Amino acid sequence: MKPWQPRWIALVLWLGLAFSHPFSGSGGFVEGQVDFEPNDAPPVAGRATVAWIEYIRVGSLPINPQDCFCTLLFYQGRVSATAQPDAQVRMQLNPRTGRVEGMVKFPKPGPYFLVLMGRPMPGKRVPAFIMHSIIQVLPR
Repeated sequence: MKPWQPRWIALVLWLGLAFSHPFSGSGGFVEGQVDFEPNDAPPVAGRATVAWIEYIRVGSLPINPQDCFCTLLFYQGRVSATAQPDAQVRMQLNPRTGRVEGMVKFPKPGPYFLVLMGRPMPGKRVPAFIMHSIIQVLPR
């Protein structure tokens, strides 16, 4: 592979994904949407921003984000079971807004692999799930 080819591949992936925030897991079985404040603008490196879950659907079953323990992990490189995320946030219900959200700060600009992991809260009948996507973090 020539040195310029990975950049073109990354650009094509970014253009395809940067303009739509919905993301899905393998086979399209899990769908969801994570938005960033303000007004769903792309996050900026070095600035704290609010990430919030707009919706989750597993198959045809809509999931209330308030019924899940959800964690967002962000990787700017290799993703593996042993890799440490570059940023992570434990999502919690904000009673003021009524949304499941968390504050995240990205250390560097560039593409990040986003992983949303969810499991049911006690007494809730919600399937555990994992979703993933690619987001672009802007420079300051």
